[in-house]
Parts: sequence; structure tokens; C-alpha cells
Amino acid sequence: MLVKNAKFFLGGKITEKDILIEGERIKAVGSFSGKGIDASGFLVLPGLIDAHVHLRDPGATHKEDFHSGTRAAIAGGITTVLDMPNNNPPTTTLERLEEKRAIASKKAVCDYGFHFGAGTNNFEEVKRAKPGSLKIYMGKTTGDLFLPDEKLIFLHFQNFPKDKPIVVHAEDQAIIETEGRTPLAAQVAVAKATMLAEKSGRTICIAHASTAREIELAKKWRKSLVETCPHYLFLDQEKIRHLGNLGKVYPPVRDEAERKKLWGALDSVDYVSTDHAPHLPKEKEKGAAGFPGLETSLALMLDAYNKKQIGMEWIISRMCENPARIFNMRGKGKIAPGFQADLVFVDLRKEWKVRAENMQSKCGWSPYEGMSLKGKAAKVIFRGELVLDGEEMVKEIRGKEVMQ
Repeated sequence: MLVKNAKFFLGGKITEKDILIEGERIKAVGSFSGKGIDASGFLVLPGLIDAHVHLRDPGATHKEDFHSGTRAAIAGGITTVLDMPNNNPPTTTLERLEEKRAIASKKAVCDYGFHFGAGTNNFEEVKRAKPGSLKIYMGKTTGDLFLPDEKLIFLHFQNFPKDKPIVVHAEDQAIIETEGRTPLAAQVAVAKATMLAEKSGRTICIAHASTAREIELAKKWRKSLVETCPHYLFLDQEKIRHLGNLGKVYPPVRDEAERKKLWGALDSVDYVSTDHAPHLPKEKEKGAAGFPGLETSLALMLDAYNKKQIGMEWIISRMCENPARIFNMRGKGKIAPGFQADLVFVDLRKEWKVRAENMQSKCGWSPYEGMSLKGKAAKVIFRGELVLDGEEMVKEIRGKEVMQ
């Protein structure tokens, strides 16, 4: 395959070259004769990597599954997803991990990986499973995974290989039970996790930072990495008031003042993920927490770029390059010879409105419903094949497991 007239970032600046693809890899960039896919009018990005999704498979496939969820990813310009372990039952044993692998291998239409759940007594299972990443829940959320004791957290920090990431859901359960899911609940937990990480000398990733103070506290330890999510950047309490229970998410969306402070701390954020956590509207009305986000995350960032709120290099580093590096996915996250041929053609001039009825996710709603955005994924090449062309999924390619 040949991609002609591609504008993309190379060495920190936009260049225009052809991209020669052989099989599933980029063979060369330069000037080549022959016909191919014309990228004129688009900006070409590496396929995005979403390191934090909940595809609900197995256990709650009426909400989402590996097929619908990865179709949603492709529609949003995302070619790799990393699935969280809080299924029912949770992914805390080798057998459950193998079950999830078997399901994904038959259903997923983008690449995928798995976070493994840290339990109160599954230290041997963690060693047996040899997962690419471990997830620790310091506060209770969807599912049964929760570590109530700092000693248990520290033991997992010590026992898990130092060259693999541990992702931490940082909310302090004691504060949650007395005051609710306040900014303080998140900030206290981040401070505790950071202290334990420094004591054990390891890298941790603080998931879904919702306030600038969490980032500041995490960065007191040089090996702490921080993730944030689009809903903390683009929504606030006033903007979701009309949603009622649909607006419930953990950690909660904060007020406008906190949102503005978070924007001011973006240079210290290491990567952006969606925390795609779909529930049906009837489940949301009963109190389920979580937002869908796979099909809107890139578009929200492109809209912010068009408004000169954020730079394109920042988007590429936090949504492509850094997730690939942090989660040990070699050959992903860049447009360069030898890298996997995952490309997203973005139309920066495309004006559109978010409509859940046009989305691939099973959940059937979006917190951004009706929002006008400028910028969208127009074409997606995955593993060297054109899979998305405009609004149409033109081909399904089986994804493969990454991050092992």
C-alpha cells in the first residue's frame, strides 16, 4: 500500500511525504511513484492508543463487548486499547486472563492488551500470569476490586516487575465514606500512592487525574506518571447538570475552577485515555458510574487544537507516543520505518455534532450529545489495511494482543 501526499509530524515538524507500507509495517517514507491513497487535505497521525478502557467482556456484554468496543475505537481513530480488569468476575487469575484473551482474539478489530487486577491475596497469580500491567484500586468503584490496606498496596508495588507499569485508581475510601468523592479523596490517595511508590522505587501511573493538585502531588516522585481523561478537560459540573444520573462518573467531573486549573497543568500530564466505561441509560439512572468516550476523545482534542487551546505535538505525544512507551508497545505510536502501519487521517475542517445514534458503542448515549465539534477521524489504516473510510467501516481486521 502507498499513501500519497501525507502531511505528518516527523522530527518535531510537519512534513509532506509518501508513506510506503509493506504488509503490516511502514517500509519507508519519501517520494514514490505509483498510485495509492491520496492523503491531500488531511493531517496523518499515528493510530491512537487508549490505555484505559472497560469493554465489559466477559460479564456484561449487554453494555459493550470486544467487537462493539473495538469498532468504536476504530471509529474514533484509536487502533490499540488496553482493557481494565474490573469485570464480573474480575481478571485476577491466569485462567480469567486466558478467558479474556480467547474472547478478544475472536472479536477485537483493533489491537488490545490487558491490565491485571491486584487482589488481596493473588500475589502468586500475578507471578503466574506475567501480565504486562497491574491495576490497583484504592477506592471502591464498579466491580469488586479494592485494596483496603496500604501494606497490600506496598507488597504489590514491591513484587511486580519494575519494568512494567502499575496503574492506580487513586481515591481514598475512608474519605469517600465520610465526605464523598471530593477532590480531597483523590488527592490524599495520590499522595499515599506516590509515597509508597517512592519507598519501593518503582514507576506508577496515576489514573484519571481530575484536578491539578493530583498532578502536583504525583510529580513529587520522579517516577510517577499521570493520566487524565477528556471528560475532565471538556466537562464541568454545570455542563453536565442536565444529564442527571447520566453524569455520574468516578472520579466525578469537577467544577469550572478545577477544570481550568487542570488545563494549566497539562504539560505535566503524561498520557490521555478515555476511561471508556459504558452502561445502558437505564443502568445509569439507577446509579451506575462511567462515561463512554472512545468515539469522541480524538475529536474533542482536534476541536481544542482548532481553537488554539492545545498543540498538535502535545496530542500526538500524549495519545500516541507516550502510551506506547509507558506500556512497552514496541513499534507503535510513530510514523516511521519499521513501525506498525496504523494511521489516522484527520479532517481538521470537518464540522459535526455528536449524536449517539451514529456511534458504534452498544451503550446508546454520550455525555457530549449535541456538542458541535470541528475535526474528526476521516480514514483509518490498521495493520496496513484501510478499515475506516468516512463514516463507513469498510473492513474488519482481527486485532492482536500487545503489551505482554
